[in-house]
Amino acid sequence: MRYWMLFGLLFSPALWADPVAHYQDQRSAYVAGNLMHLNLDYDSREVTPSGVGLRLGGMVNPYWGVELRAATGPSPDTYRPQNSRTKVDYTVDHVGALLATGRFPFKSPVALPYVENLFVQGFAGIADVKVKTVTRKCNAQGCRDDTARNDDTSLAFGAGIGLRTEFNLGLTLEYMQYIDEEYLTVTGIEGGLEWYF
Repeated sequence: MRYWMLFGLLFSPALWADPVAHYQDQRSAYVAGNLMHLNLDYDSREVTPSGVGLRLGGMVNPYWGVELRAATGPSPDTYRPQNSRTKVDYTVDHVGALLATGRFPFKSPVALPYVENLFVQGFAGIADVKVKTVTRKCNAQGCRDDTARNDDTSLAFGAGIGLRTEFNLGLTLEYMQYIDEEYLTVTGIEGGLEWYF
């Protein structure tokens, strides 16, 4: 039995040399821009503001890496209670996240022109989110705006699928949960364009 183990050890570098060399020739760092459809569940009020994000990541090997995210939601969503002259605008001031990532590439079962590989990806780490609310209350004397900001940090996780092309560009579609607290949950569906360098 030990001879078979020795035989396997002798030949394993030869078996892995080509994939390792191929990966070392590939560009393993990336920057990406994301469009985000966010879902806020804030004190039992559900709103869906939009956002844009920037991702910077690097892969230690073909399967494992780390990613830094920064995003903001410039487009608010408005909640209007029934039979009330009050309205509340919800905006995501910022999202910041540091994530470990696992990426598992595979070949497409159908030949796709210019596509190098497809991949599934998972994320886990920590995120910080700040939500801004602007409450506008109107009565006979006029209208008044009250602004509040709530900042929270939580464990974050997500999953996605994507493709990488021969031109060092890629496309991704992801689901992320950034915050999960009793009074606040922030999730997002995100589409991104990646550039590998």
